Amino acid sequence: MTTSLAPGARQAAKPPGPDRSEWLILPANFVTFLGNGIQLMGASLLVLEEQRTALSVGWLFIVVAIPQVLLSMVFGRLVDRFDRRTMCLVCDVASALAALSLPVALALGAPTQVTAYVVTFVLSLISAAFNPASNALVRERVRFERLGPFNANFSMSTQAGSLLSAAVGGFLIQGFGLMPMFYFNAVTFAFSAVCWILLGRKPQVGTEQTAEDDAATTAATGGPVKRLGLLLAVGSVNITVSNVLLVVLVIQVFKERAGIFGLVDALAGAGMLVGAAVYKRISARVSNLTLAAFGFAGNAALIAVEPFHIAALMSAIPFAAFAFGFASISSRTLLMRAIDDSRSGRVFGTVNAVSLAAGLVVTITLSYLADHQSVALAFWSLSILIGVVPLAALATMRRFYAEREPAAAALVPRPAD
Repeated sequence: MTTSLAPGARQAAKPPGPDRSEWLILPANFVTFLGNGIQLMGASLLVLEEQRTALSVGWLFIVVAIPQVLLSMVFGRLVDRFDRRTMCLVCDVASALAALSLPVALALGAPTQVTAYVVTFVLSLISAAFNPASNALVRERVRFERLGPFNANFSMSTQAGSLLSAAVGGFLIQGFGLMPMFYFNAVTFAFSAVCWILLGRKPQVGTEQTAEDDAATTAATGGPVKRLGLLLAVGSVNITVSNVLLVVLVIQVFKERAGIFGLVDALAGAGMLVGAAVYKRISARVSNLTLAAFGFAGNAALIAVEPFHIAALMSAIPFAAFAFGFASISSRTLLMRAIDDSRSGRVFGTVNAVSLAAGLVVTITLSYLADHQSVALAFWSLSILIGVVPLAALATMRRFYAEREPAAAALVPRPAD
């Protein structure tokens, strides 16, 4: 009989540090985001060279979003019925073949724009299955008491992969041309697939151990899943909208060059990395609910400062990203602790679909506001959204976590002073 790696008697036999599952999941996540960033960058350059319009690149991002909005919930339900590791492995192998098909098809004379859109659509379709499968695999394999520190490491690997994708992609283009970049992307998917192979099958435990774990899980887990999913969705919307508005703010409003925008992006990434590192140090002493409230409030307040001047933007954005790191990691940890392993796929599939759909709606709305009113007003509207909505949701959960948080905290090893 099998069970998820939840708290229980196994805690005494396990060291407090990361185990083999974490050491394999983290590099797989890193190369996935590295490859995704490189693929999207390369595909964007292809269609831009062909059409020379911003709209052609915009359509590429829409092609990325549509399959995940429509199918993430469907695939999430399938994840809960099949082996998560196998699904991640199949998705990565299929993604490697799809990524490889792009340069091969172009070498055989296929039309550039159509090929770029089709391959991007296929990769997004596969990602609609991979996203809930990989998140459910984390819930299944990472020990309950390690979810907070692991999610901090997970965030750091995500940011590192995303930040390095631009640098690695630029180096490959500069040194070898555009096509080798797509071959490299196929290699990243293959590397991730090897990690899933090495991860091995889900551990088997006895019936007596399962009963002990279930009792411990009941005492320490549970929660308002829909509201916790809302927190994660608001965080995703924040990233999507900020990426769009920052380009307009830096290039059009402040009249700065692309290099300054790159520096702003780097400062945000550094803030996220530092936030994740600090979270690991204090999460055993401060409740995730408190950390999430601090993160959303701090992020919202600092975003409101950013549109005043380029100096204000560059001063505020690393601290805004620092605060957002707390909000994002705490929300993810709370949600993972609240859901049962048997339905984690459908929960993360639903959150992914809602996040992307809401991101598109909010992006279009605030972009219209920026175009017809002012960019500053769009920033302030975003600040209100990501401040009021999550803080209101967190306020309704205080009583629940006043009773449950001590049980969960007792399972998390405290770092040595």
